[in-house]
Amino acid sequence: MAHAKLDQVRRRYDFRCAYCGVSETDVGSDLTVDHFQPTVGGGDESDDNLIYCCFKCNLYKGDFFPTPEDLQMGRRLLHPLRDNSAAFFRQNMRSGQLEPVNETGRFHLQLLQLNRPALVKFRLRRQLISLLSEKQKLLEIENAHLQETLAAQEEYVVQLKALLGLPEDEID
Repeated sequence: MAHAKLDQVRRRYDFRCAYCGVSETDVGSDLTVDHFQPTVGGGDESDDNLIYCCFKCNLYKGDFFPTPEDLQMGRRLLHPLRDNSAAFFRQNMRSGQLEPVNETGRFHLQLLQLNRPALVKFRLRRQLISLLSEKQKLLEIENAHLQETLAAQEEYVVQLKALLGLPEDEID
């Protein structure tokens, strides 16, 4: 049975996994509602505690919630709305791998297995689509400039023929 706040949580996370970024469209179905702090660990149904995530991230996270000892060692899960992931990990644009910046980032990436092969391929594919889209826009701009240049040159030829007294339809 679907979670009572499923639609609200889906919209809050833009229909994407809050941890790995895959969308409902990418996986072909709804994702899951996860409790950031598991209910077995005292988590509740508050909006801040409900996370939209894919089945795999939910499975890998399980019932993890850091103990005070975990927190002292930097072992905690990043909250998608409260933590700036750039302070903890970055994407290697060549390999598609996420690289930790600190121990918390390392732990987060390992717990959720965010460098699993399918996700690396997903990130590289998304990057390629973005690059192709940018290239298409540049080609469209170049095409428009070339059309303007061609029109200007055609007008120049008409004016030259007029100056020389040649008929406009005469072929050179």
